Amino acid sequence: MAAGRRTTSTSMELCLLTEFDKTVISCIGNDRTQSSQALKIALSLFCNPFTSHTTLHSLFTTLNRTLQNQNPEPISHHHILAVLSVLLRHHPRLCHEVCPAIWAFALSPSTPTPYFACSLSILFNNAVIMEDFADESVFLSFSFRPCKPSTRHWLLRNVNKFNVRPSLLLTVLLGFTNDPFPYTREAALDGLALLCKFLTVGDQSFILGCYFRAVELLFDSEDSVRCSAVRAVRECGHLIVACNQIKQKSFWSDALFVQLCSIVRDMSMKVRVEALNALASVRIVSEDILLQTLSKKASSAIKDKSYPGRYTAKVFDLPASSAAFAFVHGLEDEFYEVRRSACCALGALTALSADFAFEALNLLMDMLNDDSTVVRLQALETMHHMAISGHLKVQGGHLHMLIGTLVDCSTSIRGTARSVLQLTRLENSAMFKLCFEGLVKNLELYSQDEADIFFALFKIGQHHGKFVAQTIQEASEEIEPSFGGMLRYESARTIALLVLAVSAPVSIEKYICSIPATIFSYAVTLLGRTSRGLAGTLSMNDLLVYLSRCSRFRFVSISEFFEGEGPAFPAVKCDMQQLWHRSYEFHQSQFEKILKWNKEVQPVLAYKLEMHEAARKSVKIMLQKVGDIWAFIRCGCWDEVTRTLRSWKKELTIFMSDSVQSVAELSFCLIYLKILKLLGKVWMHCMFPMMVHSSGIGAMEILLRKLDRIMRDTRYGFIGMNKDVDLHILELQILSCTLRICYAREHCPGATLKKLYSMLSCIERLHEGSSSFIVELRKILNETDLPTNDPFKLRKSLEFFSLKQFELSGILKHAKAELEVCNNRYENPLRFIPGLPVGIPMEIILHNVSRENKVWVKMSEGEKLTEFVFLDLDGFGISSSSRSDDDDDDDDDEVKKFRFVARFHGTPKASFFTLNICIVMECCCLGEEVGLLKKSKYGGGGGGPKHEFMNLCRDEQVYLSQK
Repeated sequence: MAAGRRTTSTSMELCLLTEFDKTVISCIGNDRTQSSQALKIALSLFCNPFTSHTTLHSLFTTLNRTLQNQNPEPISHHHILAVLSVLLRHHPRLCHEVCPAIWAFALSPSTPTPYFACSLSILFNNAVIMEDFADESVFLSFSFRPCKPSTRHWLLRNVNKFNVRPSLLLTVLLGFTNDPFPYTREAALDGLALLCKFLTVGDQSFILGCYFRAVELLFDSEDSVRCSAVRAVRECGHLIVACNQIKQKSFWSDALFVQLCSIVRDMSMKVRVEALNALASVRIVSEDILLQTLSKKASSAIKDKSYPGRYTAKVFDLPASSAAFAFVHGLEDEFYEVRRSACCALGALTALSADFAFEALNLLMDMLNDDSTVVRLQALETMHHMAISGHLKVQGGHLHMLIGTLVDCSTSIRGTARSVLQLTRLENSAMFKLCFEGLVKNLELYSQDEADIFFALFKIGQHHGKFVAQTIQEASEEIEPSFGGMLRYESARTIALLVLAVSAPVSIEKYICSIPATIFSYAVTLLGRTSRGLAGTLSMNDLLVYLSRCSRFRFVSISEFFEGEGPAFPAVKCDMQQLWHRSYEFHQSQFEKILKWNKEVQPVLAYKLEMHEAARKSVKIMLQKVGDIWAFIRCGCWDEVTRTLRSWKKELTIFMSDSVQSVAELSFCLIYLKILKLLGKVWMHCMFPMMVHSSGIGAMEILLRKLDRIMRDTRYGFIGMNKDVDLHILELQILSCTLRICYAREHCPGATLKKLYSMLSCIERLHEGSSSFIVELRKILNETDLPTNDPFKLRKSLEFFSLKQFELSGILKHAKAELEVCNNRYENPLRFIPGLPVGIPMEIILHNVSRENKVWVKMSEGEKLTEFVFLDLDGFGISSSSRSDDDDDDDDDEVKKFRFVARFHGTPKASFFTLNICIVMECCCLGEEVGLLKKSKYGGGGGGPKHEFMNLCRDEQVYLSQK
């Protein structure tokens, strides 16, 4: 039957090939209908993976002959090149025949210039072949060839694909800045800015020429050109500053700063944003010029100063007074994007001068009343940056406005305000009480912030011990139990006072008054709630010991302990860790009694059930708030996103450390938070490249690969996911593929596009209904023949994407493995004979891996050789067991434990070598074969997986030696 199918397939190929030859002959007679039919036949044969090499070669020969024809109508060059690109994508082994033919067509004198760009676009997908063609002579010949503006624009945007010397490239780009078409000038300026980042030029006069040319284009009539000119001025200016001696660095840096300040009042909103972002990158500025940007009056200190530059289109002398009230204009702008950029620039420049930071704080406090949430948040971020650098000096009037943000409706603003207060030095008890009352109000209105408020209270009290003691003494009656002996748990103020009291003994201040020991006894009753807020500072057990210690002995501050005032300890100066270590040893018997009492009054089972429910509730809340996270990612508020994800991760880590039951759900949520973090980084690289420190192609590609791997492992590594979760992860994978096509600077990445179509088909096959993002993406793909010529058309679909909340229902299990190589250490390696197979004895434990899964042992020696050995779970005769002990992590964890000896065939001719071994599982749902894996030349292991695979455990190192 197989022979019959081969015969049928071959006869079908011959029929299609004969029909193709006839239609091509008809095309010579200018039959447009037949030309379309010919290309469809060629596409169908190229897309069929089973088409024979003879047929492919015949088709290519005919198409190449038609391509080289001087009058190819009605089959256009464009259509033939598109078909050849499909041939290269599906049959890369023919690249050494197809690429030279396309290159010959591109260099033909009769080839129209637009087709030259189209030909190079196809060749750029094959980097190995392109190295032989893309030299600087080709780039120069194409640069001076008459062509359309769109073609020149394409050339400048892809200039990094050519091997051109930097000095020569700089000259060409400088010449293109005089092009009459604005898009060409814009691309040339962007090329100059990018080149100056990595350029080291000794000829300073040449760099000055580039700088002043970019300054001239700051007054261009097109907004996009002026935006690019601002970026070019910034990078060229930084290069000039770096090339000068120490005495001239300050002069040229001031000139750059004043030049950028003069652009802050540009008519275009985008230009003003670029100018403010560029101001944030200047690292050397005179203090008098900095202060001038905050004042509306010209200072006498800079009245007579001037710098080389351009003040207007006709005035070349740049007065220093042109920097006057630059930030005042930026913070009062009508567009929130400009106000946000002004706040960012202020935050970067406040580290240069304490006086400037003090004056800027007045303007930033006014921004806390801004209508835009993004601006208010950025103003708080700037204050937090100032506090870290030690330049935040909050006065009484300022504190009232800062405290007001604690009751803002935005969770992110409240969290950032608390972070600022933790680093703020409060000068008197009135300011401290105002801060405390603001946090109490925050706790009363937003109970969900309780853990973060507790942490803020602890940190503030730790730096203001004297004020803490005064506050506790004044409010001691509020803390005392009621007539019935009950504490006022319903009072947020009482709870806040108890948490504040916990911070007093570890205060760094001197001479604090002693706090009654009963206060710490009351705080023990809030142990669970307090420990969650102090996560990362004190664990629950340490906090219990800490409070028990304080409730039995008079406690003093560390500073008082250094003075020798602590009666129970020797007057020796030591750090906090040594202090507690000594106190633990001194009161060992008391602590054992306390721990025993804790176990009696709080049974372990009840505690685990409470933690289990708390963990489920935390996971549910986090998964419901992912939409808020995405809103901040879209706005570029990356600091807020990382802070929120970090706090969520910290909370989940606490539950993991307590060994609660729902470890699979916690593991899923932790990995999902990592996916959000990576996805946010990719989005920032794509949408806000100027705000990312490392925005190179390599960094973007690394992020995308890591994101794809984690999403794949999440989708196939967790068993029991409901339909909504599976759809959500699949949609995130589609978003990653779309971002790769649009922004990874690859022209029609064939493998990614194929994967995108495959996942879209999977969504349509497995799920009813689709999100607006999927609908819009499918619409664009259907309207466009193939996004090979312009992948940026897919960008429109990104506007429809949003993260949706979902819930984990049912029993979720995590597939994983444990691997241990028997009796193998560096001092006791396994023996082997070079050239002969060696057996690796190992113990394997599989968790939640069914018999339907294909599991392999992966063995690799460095990056040279990889072998796979298939684990036949039915053939081992093992039985699955389900256990749910107290020591286990997952509920009803299905465990398979057995011993296995894997044979490694590729033993090298060496006296000693190291082998990396791990357990992998195939991801068979996609149905896409992996073309990168190669079979071992020794034939071991059956060749390896035929699909994508995921690691079930970490790599274990095996040491082998001849002796």
